Amino acid sequence: MCLALPARVVALLDGDEAQIDLGGVRKTVSIALVPDAQPGDYVIVHVGHAIGRIDPEEAERTLALFAEMAAAQAEAEGDGSAALAASATPVAPATVAKRDVLAAAASPTAPAGPAAPRETTA
Repeated sequence: MCLALPARVVALLDGDEAQIDLGGVRKTVSIALVPDAQPGDYVIVHVGHAIGRIDPEEAERTLALFAEMAAAQAEAEGDGSAALAASATPVAPATVAKRDVLAAAASPTAPAGPAAPRETTA
């Protein structure tokens, strides 16, 4: 499964890199595929690469859905953070678990999924 997340460009860096904000987590990603990205723009990020620009309203709707899912999960787990997650702004995820998912998705070294079993030889 692939996962790409909307993130706001915070600053352009040297070369083809930019600093992005993923719900309060700042990451450096490649913008080689989106060379016209500017601070304030929303981009879709997949494993450390911005792969396209996205309309700000669409980005905020998507982030709001993520916040709703985090709130529902927190409520279902009964960990007491449901109220905090529900009160979060769309661009500020409320739970640490969600922040971890966002940060991992932006990382170029993020695992693609479960490792396949390896065959061993005797």
